[in-house]
Amino acid sequence: FGVDVSESMLAEARRKCPSTRFVCSDLTEQGTDIGQFDLATSFRFFGNAEDRLRIAALGALSLLVRKGGFLVINNHRNPHSINAILRRVTDGIRATDLTYRKLRRMLQDHGFGITHLHPIGFWIIRAKLQTSTALNSRAAKVAERVFGHRAWAPFAPDCIIVAQKR
Repeated sequence: FGVDVSESMLAEARRKCPSTRFVCSDLTEQGTDIGQFDLATSFRFFGNAEDRLRIAALGALSLLVRKGGFLVINNHRNPHSINAILRRVTDGIRATDLTYRKLRRMLQDHGFGITHLHPIGFWIIRAKLQTSTALNSRAAKVAERVFGHRAWAPFAPDCIIVAQKR
């Protein structure tokens, strides 16, 4: 089952997953009755949205996830990552505002508790490390294992977060 506000994104999803049911809806504004689920996911949304929309989306997702169910999301725009800090210092660019602490608080406010964290890319501090060759190297695999501990989550540029509905 998939939901998105963009019909063009849903068309692409339908092409890739023809046996899945997709609904074009804005869960934050429409009372789309699609039931409750044991698992919901949202990737590349929270880092791009404004706080008002993040809060509305978490409110909608909280209604969709059963008690004891899980929400899996990512935060790909952490302003406390080394890369983001270097960009602010060198270029004066501050394009991110969703810290790990802020996202954790938003999840808690909507009845979710974080159960698992998987930080990604902590070691990527320069653009030249974001090439296909570098990202697929043996050194990258080692770095991901070393920096994949949940302690690095507040400083990783991306983090997969698994939260359980209380």
